[in-house]
Amino acid sequence: MLFILAMEPLHKLLQLATSNGQLLQIGHRCSKLRVSLYADDAAIFLNPIQEEVREVASLLATFGVVSGLCVNIAKSACYPIRCEDIDVPELMQHFNCPIRSFPCTYLGLPLHFRRLARLEVHPLIDKVAVRLPTWKGRLLNKAGRLRMVNTVLTSIPVHFLTIFALNKWAIKKIDKLRRGFLWKGAAEANGGHCLVRWAKCLRPKKFGGLGILDLELFGRALRLR
Repeated sequence: MLFILAMEPLHKLLQLATSNGQLLQIGHRCSKLRVSLYADDAAIFLNPIQEEVREVASLLATFGVVSGLCVNIAKSACYPIRCEDIDVPELMQHFNCPIRSFPCTYLGLPLHFRRLARLEVHPLIDKVAVRLPTWKGRLLNKAGRLRMVNTVLTSIPVHFLTIFALNKWAIKKIDKLRRGFLWKGAAEANGGHCLVRWAKCLRPKKFGGLGILDLELFGRALRLR
């Protein structure tokens, strides 16, 4: 909470610099915020203009002197987005940080300016699948496996779902893993092992289901928040 309170003046400084004409508005019509904060991680969006980079470097230096929260250049990075015709090293000479390539991964999420491809979603499915061998699923009863499905396998995609909508094929693959572990304690289960229709398992318990979260509906609720 203290860190969030301290970072609010940084947002105000950037807003003031923009209103005074020292910084230009971000060009894209969907971009309304210049800085994005998550815990102790900050992302600042700039136009590819040398004067603007110099101004932001000066603002960050001032902010560091006043607040004590100085920029760690070694842990910072520049990600040029569609800057093919721009000399980025010269542009960033006032902020001497490593220059990385975009698309990139930020806070564990793949970022791109287009829709995510299957290759970029598969690591999430693999992350769910890799948890299965760590448990002795066949040694748990169905109630224990249901608890593990709800608390672990279902919670892994939550961070991804707060930003991106999963395609039908991805939800189907994750549901296959959840269903297999629930009924058989393994990655797959055929129709003979499934005692209840999966659609019914996704209903709340008060409606006769098992209370397993529907990833499509749950993801929509997370993003609407």
